[in-house]
Amino acid sequence: MEHLLELKDISKSYSGVLVLSGVEVTLDAGEVLCLVGENGAGKSTLIKIVSGVVTPDTGTIRVMGNVCEKMTPRQAINLGIATIYQDIDLVDNLTVADNVFLGCEIRTRLGTVDRKKQEEQTGKLLDRLELHGISPDVLLEDLSTAQKQCVQIVKALRNEARILILDEPTASLGDEETRMLLRMVRELATKSGIGIIYISHYIEELFEIGDRMLILKDGRQVSVRNVKETTQDQVIRDMIGRDASSFYHREYFDPGKRVLRISHYANRRTVHDVSLEIRSGEVFGLGGLVGAGRSELVRMVYGVDRKESGKLLLDGVDITPKNPWDAIGRGIYMISEDRKGEGLLNLRSVRENIMVTHNERREFINLTKEAEAVNDLVDQFEIRLPGIEAEVTSLSGGNQQKAIIARCVADPGEIYIFDEPTKGVDVGAKEEIYGHILNLAKQDKFIIIISSDMPELLAMSDRIGVMREGVLAGIVETKDTGEEELMRMYLGLD
Repeated sequence: MEHLLELKDISKSYSGVLVLSGVEVTLDAGEVLCLVGENGAGKSTLIKIVSGVVTPDTGTIRVMGNVCEKMTPRQAINLGIATIYQDIDLVDNLTVADNVFLGCEIRTRLGTVDRKKQEEQTGKLLDRLELHGISPDVLLEDLSTAQKQCVQIVKALRNEARILILDEPTASLGDEETRMLLRMVRELATKSGIGIIYISHYIEELFEIGDRMLILKDGRQVSVRNVKETTQDQVIRDMIGRDASSFYHREYFDPGKRVLRISHYANRRTVHDVSLEIRSGEVFGLGGLVGAGRSELVRMVYGVDRKESGKLLLDGVDITPKNPWDAIGRGIYMISEDRKGEGLLNLRSVRENIMVTHNERREFINLTKEAEAVNDLVDQFEIRLPGIEAEVTSLSGGNQQKAIIARCVADPGEIYIFDEPTKGVDVGAKEEIYGHILNLAKQDKFIIIISSDMPELLAMSDRIGVMREGVLAGIVETKDTGEEELMRMYLGLD
């Protein structure tokens, strides 16, 4: 039988870093193939390759028997491949029918949009999916999140999709909405013969609707398992199995006596009444799956994002910052996961990048003393560069990250938040960055680390707070916790 989709030896790397290697899998009509793996396992890259957004370095893609070379997103759509991402890609101030036909409008003989026909055809598609609670002429903004996800599926059916890719479709849904969407997905496969690639961090969902699972780890294919012939424990072992040599062995020391309290932080959507205490001198990790609320929490703590409630207390004194500038003034520094977008002044020199917050407080700058200070920091952090006037983007990712950390210690600080501190950094630079983080802890500072790399989080943290669906699911002592136990907490199986 001819496969809807066949991938052979698919590999992809970015700047010499391998993100996918040797993936081989097929998808048949009426099948739900689940992609499983930790954050960074290569799932997103793989679906971007299938949908034509990314071109693989090696390998062959066959769609319904036809070899597709250098496929574009438009070609993928024409071949019947539709991708629905977690972030809803629709227009709120248009009707459901207008969204379904957006870009492919039905025209009258006069060239105007034939809204009546569009609504009629949209109504038939809604009936086909038994979505009787959605009207074609209602504005999208009046629908729930789950209904908007359904409209995206309706749009895919209007394009006569044969292959449907769903990326975390239930991440923002409640239990009842999730059940409705899962039912629809299963029926699309069984009744319409559509092949579905389904990504979700909720393992229970995968066992409910999946036929097979492709399990990825560090960009490599670990296994392809039949759902009926495997267990949750086996899937988790496949997801987290690693050579122990990949762990970083850090020095441990007793924490200090000072206490930082994050008290009742919440916003409307992603963080719900989170409170925790951190001791000075300890490295406190924040773990969880993508969308769990980790970054959203620390961005509120730092004053970047608005909050509904929450106070930051240092030894009982309220030091809640109003904004990032206020945070820096209170000795709070945050190293963002978006190094290029938020961390660096990309067209400026290394010197300017290191001294930017230091100089904001001064009316006059002594360039000679500034150069001396920057050179001292370059030596301290072992930043490899041709000179301090070199453009910061000319440095490697690891040296860019060390330059940002150097900026944060140019003035005395108390609280340091590291969001994905080694993202896109090679192994050697990782260990150097770990050393600098631990030096700050030794100075009795408060350290918070967010990482999607579970071994990194376990190797660097004294304790780990696990975020799940916007709440603090629990705090564990790292010395008593392994990867499998931590993954179970991430997934809500503890």
